[in-house]
Amino acid sequence: MNKIIVYTYGVFDILHPGHINVLKNAKALGDFLVVGIVADEPVRKLKGDTRPIMPQADRAALISALKCVDDVVLQKEYDPSQNILQYTQKINILTKGDDWDFIPGTSAVESIGGKLIKLPYTQSQSTSAIIRKIQNG
Repeated sequence: MNKIIVYTYGVFDILHPGHINVLKNAKALGDFLVVGIVADEPVRKLKGDTRPIMPQADRAALISALKCVDDVVLQKEYDPSQNILQYTQKINILTKGDDWDFIPGTSAVESIGGKLIKLPYTQSQSTSAIIRKIQNG
């Protein structure tokens, strides 16, 4: 039996309902959900020295505890291409929120016969907005 393997990725710095929504929707696309956790160093490069709030091991532990997640892998780069190409099974679907114009990893998944599916982004949910609210009271 061939399983449909879905891959999604992100920082998942402060877990919020928007993350849960994306992860549940990603899982619904297939049989097995792999979540790439972007490592601390690329997060700092992307979002600045104050991020991530939680180290990669803690973020991975939180995500791996979710019922809809079947496997968690560390991404040493923001671009998941290496993880997609080297995963133990063929990734069939790469998914990310539809708020992105360019989604790193698309070429990699397409090169192995998979496809990209954009998921609806939960507009009212943002880690950056949560951090601003905490900072501003």
